[in-house]
Amino acid sequence: MTQKLFSTQFFSCLISSETSNRFSLSDYFEDAYSREYDFCKYLPYELCHRSVSVTSPFSYEAAKLDALCILHTSKGAGRLYCENANGINAGYDLTKGSLAIIDCRKNHKLICQHNIWEYTICFVSTSVLEFYYYKILSLGDFIYKLDKYSDVRSAWEQVLRNTVDDEIHGVMRSRELVNFFTQLYLVRTIEQTGSYHIPSYVADMRQRFDISYDKPYSLDELATEYGVNKFRLCRDFAKYYEYTPIQYLNKVRIDQAKKLLLDTDEKIVDISQMVGIENTNHFIRLFKEKTGVTPLTYRKETPVIP
Repeated sequence: MTQKLFSTQFFSCLISSETSNRFSLSDYFEDAYSREYDFCKYLPYELCHRSVSVTSPFSYEAAKLDALCILHTSKGAGRLYCENANGINAGYDLTKGSLAIIDCRKNHKLICQHNIWEYTICFVSTSVLEFYYYKILSLGDFIYKLDKYSDVRSAWEQVLRNTVDDEIHGVMRSRELVNFFTQLYLVRTIEQTGSYHIPSYVADMRQRFDISYDKPYSLDELATEYGVNKFRLCRDFAKYYEYTPIQYLNKVRIDQAKKLLLDTDEKIVDISQMVGIENTNHFIRLFKEKTGVTPLTYRKETPVIP
């Protein structure tokens, strides 16, 4: 099969789209790979990947595309609508550093939520990788957070590094794809089962953040309390939970703030205090950084799932 056939398949599965003059969806397929090699019958393979920059308004909705999609946001913010593990349509914020795994066979929609949204998108075959996708889905969320300590980031960068389109490099890409999806699976397994002997201080720290997110914390104080160097503390926490301690704490705080914004009439300044962020302006900046909108906008414009 050829590059043209995959792009044709994509556009035939498109339900709706809105793009600016700066970007065309056909740009996704400028560097598509051949699917005519023998290994494509037996191994997972990459269809194409592309780093793009889009501006609002930008959106597209598609379904019944026989591929999985890996989408990594490097700047700005987008929003993904798709089915969750329970088969219910839901919306997901795609912010800087997030990586989403999307089943393109099901209805899904991407929308730019920032003035500029920069991301890398990679389409891969469903063969073999489907096993990993459903395992990941059964263990929880399919949105990951990549940072400089993450093993997932290293595996992702390795997938993108090989760009030569011939059979041997295609087989090498297959190997890297399996390694990448295996790493995704292991991360979720570690989170859900506590396997791989997570250090007790790392597990304790996460539990404290989950329960007492409204308390003040600092890396220096945590490092002193647990008796480890703060750089090791960050590295070890990110190894098992993808985020550094403060990044994870802020994620918990913003997640709790979202619930309070939608479920209560509390003022923004009070919600900021309730989730442990003393400075309201800092809370607003952090909330917008993580979601793409201010807390007030989030409350007023609760997304309606299409």
